[in-house]
Amino acid sequence: MTTTEPRTEPLATQSSGGSAGQAATRRRGKKRSLLSRFLTRFWLPLVLVVVIALSGFVVYRLHGVFGVHKGSFGGGTSGEVLDSFNAKTITLEVWGPPGSTATINYLDENTHPQQALNVPLPWSKVLSSTKPGIPANLVAQGDGSWIACQFVVNKHDGSGDVVKAPNRSDAAETNNAFVYCLDKSA
Repeated sequence: MTTTEPRTEPLATQSSGGSAGQAATRRRGKKRSLLSRFLTRFWLPLVLVVVIALSGFVVYRLHGVFGVHKGSFGGGTSGEVLDSFNAKTITLEVWGPPGSTATINYLDENTHPQQALNVPLPWSKVLSSTKPGIPANLVAQGDGSWIACQFVVNKHDGSGDVVKAPNRSDAAETNNAFVYCLDKSA
């Protein structure tokens, strides 16, 4: 068996004048450095610009496919978008034993809270609106042995009056009877 000894050679040192190999490396570095530096520095903003432009183009093309036209996002007037609604009258009614009074809290046609203090019963209030629905809410407390309430809705379309949310206080209440009526869209 023969053994060979590892050979070690001294490392080459750089000379001050440079060599031909180093000059070639510098030229290659200069050639790709302009494009390479630009791409390594700005690749993310370039990708974002391309993605945003492509997605904008796709959305623009899809608007034509699905029938979205100019003016459908607020370009028209409100009269073109909504049909007018028939007038609606809602009568709030509260009644109790003869000679009794009540304190009544209710919502008006603009859904603002209103209060009627110590009014004689029977009591009624007429609300008119052209809105498609009015949330009708009424709470009453009387000084009699019982109290009742209801809403009478007339849509003025020939269908007549409709009684909604009739309610009467509990029969067990014998003093200061309490009642509420609620209809979410009278």
